[in-house]
Amino acid sequence: MEPSNPYRTPSTDVRAPSAGGVDLTGPFDPKGRFGRLSYIAWAVAISFALNLVELVLGAGLGLAGVKPEAGGPGGGLIMAITLLLSLAAVVATVLFFIRRLHDIDLSGWWALLGLVPIVNVLFGVFALVKPGTQGPNRFGPPRETKDWERVVGIIGVVLIVLTGLMLIVALIAVVTNPDLMQQWQQAMSSP
Repeated sequence: MEPSNPYRTPSTDVRAPSAGGVDLTGPFDPKGRFGRLSYIAWAVAISFALNLVELVLGAGLGLAGVKPEAGGPGGGLIMAITLLLSLAAVVATVLFFIRRLHDIDLSGWWALLGLVPIVNVLFGVFALVKPGTQGPNRFGPPRETKDWERVVGIIGVVLIVLTGLMLIVALIAVVTNPDLMQQWQQAMSSP
C-alpha cells in the first residue's frame, strides 16, 4: 500500500462521467459513451473531413505544379500526407468505437475484434444495432445526442443502407450474369 502524501495534488478528473451525472467528456476521449447516432455521426464527420482535406490538398498541390507521378517527389509527398491523415482518422474512429462499446456496457478492449477478419464485420454490425444501456452503467451516464449528430447520423444510416443494397444488387448481377464478371475483369486489366 502506498503511503498517503498530504501535500500531493488532488487527482480527481472533473471531466470524467459520473454515475447519475452528465457526461462532459469530449468526443475524442475514450472514457465516455456514444449512442448509435452519435457514433455514426462522428464517423461520417471524420470521413468527410478527411476527404475534404485530401481534396483541397490535392488541388492545392496540383495548382502549385506538384505532379503526383510514380517515383516523383510530388507523389511521395502526397502519399506521406495522405498516410498521416488516414492514420489520424483510424485513431479517431477507434476512439469512437471504444465509446460506442462503453454505451453497450462492454470494455473498450473488445475493439480488438476489429483485427479479426469476418468477425470484425459481424461485431461492427452488432455494435451498430444493439441499443445502449438505459441510464448510467459502469462507464458513466449516457451522453446526450446533439441535434447535428442526430441529423448526420440519420444521413449516415441511409448511406449505410444504400451501400448495402448496392452491394446486394451487384452480387445478384454477377451471379446471374457470369459474362459481367469477365467484362469487369477485362476492364480492370486493360490500361
